[in-house]
Amino acid sequence: VMLNADREFLAQKCCPHRDFYNVRKVDTHVHHSACMNQKHLLRFIKSKLKKNSDEIVIYRDGKFLTLGEVFASLNLTPYDLNVDTLDVHADKNTFHRFDRFNLKYNPCGQSRLREVYMKQDNLIHGRFLAEITKEVFSDLENAKYQ
Repeated sequence: VMLNADREFLAQKCCPHRDFYNVRKVDTHVHHSACMNQKHLLRFIKSKLKKNSDEIVIYRDGKFLTLGEVFASLNLTPYDLNVDTLDVHADKNTFHRFDRFNLKYNPCGQSRLREVYMKQDNLIHGRFLAEITKEVFSDLENAKYQ
């Protein structure tokens, strides 16, 4: 259980201009793959699927797959994706439990989507993770005086 979760929750409620999506994360053990919020990751996944669906992104089961083929193999379309189906958020159950954390950070419960979007040691050498990280840095820079 997080040490001061209840007090932090109450303190966040007292700031009228802050909400879940623009509050700064502070943690002494940062996971690079979890630096973005769910909405940002969802937008990024949909954008890449729309613009880069013909790009080869993974090697699975003896063959190279494009991004579009990965989603087709999972029976997912951009219309199926939303924050609820994405289901990548930490909660009290993931604190100090890396096995649960790793399971939670599989978009749509699919390890191949984690490999494509949230890993640096993949077929595309972490390019998607680097791009979304740059977007997160840019968003934080633009919002730093809010």
